[in-house]
Amino acid sequence: MPGSIFSLLSDEQRTKLLSRKKVVCCKTGDELFRQDEDAQHMYLVNKGKVTLYRLMPNGDEKLFKVFMAGEFIAEMAMFMCPRVYPMSARIEQDSELSAFHYADVLEIFTGSPALSAKVMSYMSNRIHHLMNTVNILTQVNANQRLVMRLAEIYRTQERCDGKITLPVTKKILATQLGMTPETLSRAIKKLKDDGYISEFGNQILLTDIPSLCASVDLTPDIFNAG
Repeated sequence: MPGSIFSLLSDEQRTKLLSRKKVVCCKTGDELFRQDEDAQHMYLVNKGKVTLYRLMPNGDEKLFKVFMAGEFIAEMAMFMCPRVYPMSARIEQDSELSAFHYADVLEIFTGSPALSAKVMSYMSNRIHHLMNTVNILTQVNANQRLVMRLAEIYRTQERCDGKITLPVTKKILATQLGMTPETLSRAIKKLKDDGYISEFGNQILLTDIPSLCASVDLTPDIFNAG
């Protein structure tokens, strides 16, 4: 499970944590937890789909992320003070999850100075990523947000052939970018019409990255790793 807090553990520590899991089965529409509830567990999605969202002051739901099999939910909440869920989680498909009680999580992840240091580094990187996301949503326009998100996917998937696979549906992508689905569709169509990208199902071919970036007043460096 690369990229998760689980990857910080040794084989022995991983086995110990897994031995304490509790398997939870949930139905579509169930609430896994609600915003501001005491964070008693973090979860590993074994199968199914779970949406993390937050209620805005006007009553609208702001989608944060969709979790699929192999992904952890609420890992950062285990280390918060006060220890509460900062968002709500809803089951979008019948799901099976492994629940890990916070006491077991803290016992294992704070069991050695070396592992504690790894956790601090991991959390710092997560916070840095979230800050970058906030900057994207608040400091650039819709077309720039789209291209920056494509660049992020490109870097994450470590592609060098110009192809990327969208990890979520366009409806979810639009929500994550703070756009309506219609605005996203128009933005993608314009990039296609201008010859900067081609589209094949959930795959996008970036045919001219320098020109794509120039069209929205960004530098091609955003597609470079590091």
